[in-house]
Amino acid sequence: MAAIAGVVFLDVDCEKGDGPKLAEKYNIRGYPTYIMVDPQGEVTDAWIGYPGPENWAAFVTAGSKDRRTIPQKKNAYEQESTLALARSLANHAATSSDYRASVEYFNKARELDPAGAKDYTQEILYNLYYGSGENIFTADEIKAEADFVLAGEGATAEDKVDLAQLITSVAENMNDPEMAVPYIEAGLKASEGATDENVVAGRRELEISHALIAEKDKDKALRLKRASLDEDWQSDLRTVNSFAYWCFKNDLNLVESETLVTAGIEQAEDDTMRNRFLNTAAEICNATGRTEEAVTHIKRILETDPDRGYFQRQLTRFEEILAESAGQ
Repeated sequence: MAAIAGVVFLDVDCEKGDGPKLAEKYNIRGYPTYIMVDPQGEVTDAWIGYPGPENWAAFVTAGSKDRRTIPQKKNAYEQESTLALARSLANHAATSSDYRASVEYFNKARELDPAGAKDYTQEILYNLYYGSGENIFTADEIKAEADFVLAGEGATAEDKVDLAQLITSVAENMNDPEMAVPYIEAGLKASEGATDENVVAGRRELEISHALIAEKDKDKALRLKRASLDEDWQSDLRTVNSFAYWCFKNDLNLVESETLVTAGIEQAEDDTMRNRFLNTAAEICNATGRTEEAVTHIKRILETDPDRGYFQRQLTRFEEILAESAGQ
């Protein structure tokens, strides 16, 4: 492939060995992250996520054409805000979790390239989502972008369903679930009578969210959730764990969920799957006032995966909860 001619690849696990040091050096916050550097090790381009072979190749090609470092590109952007610079700086900002800067750059790209507006809008929404978990954006800023999508003449039923799902996640991050209701209802209305498989699947998820958030009917939400699963879902361990974790997050059906994950721990054929069940079990135990058991589950995970940062943070979290309860 022409895009990778002359490119030297280095695959790094940022949570093991020398990986954490490199992750800190290059401010890597999520996976997969792709970093292009010059011979001195200075960053010239970066992007997060795998966007498919064609888009990935386009990123590499663009990065190969302009080998200036990020500070040099920022200086050039100050002089002339070109589309190529806006896109490059937007992607780099996203990898560094500078979500506000990324949104600003993607907004400029959308202004300069109206034909690609849909793609830039999607990137803006993703950055709003990730930033919402860190209180970087206000609810009004997020709703303004969501309303922009809904008002667009070319917005399809799938666009509106996808938007509703994303805003539901944003609202959860911001502890304001009611914020999502208008977008859920817009998605449901747009998808009435849909036959496209993706739209139908998305609509099912919106119906569940509507039952939980708008109707506040957990029993109905659970019925809809079960109906959305394949007939043999209990034979798929990933689906079982996903269902149990969904129940935990929504504080419903915890007794059955714990039974399912307990069986899953025994049935799992590898440590990765077993650890997912153990983590879900830990969350359920903590939610039901048995934090000591949660700590035990996480310690069992760390026996097989001691370097995973997420599980180390889980252990710290549960131990802090125990310490707080002991001090009361």
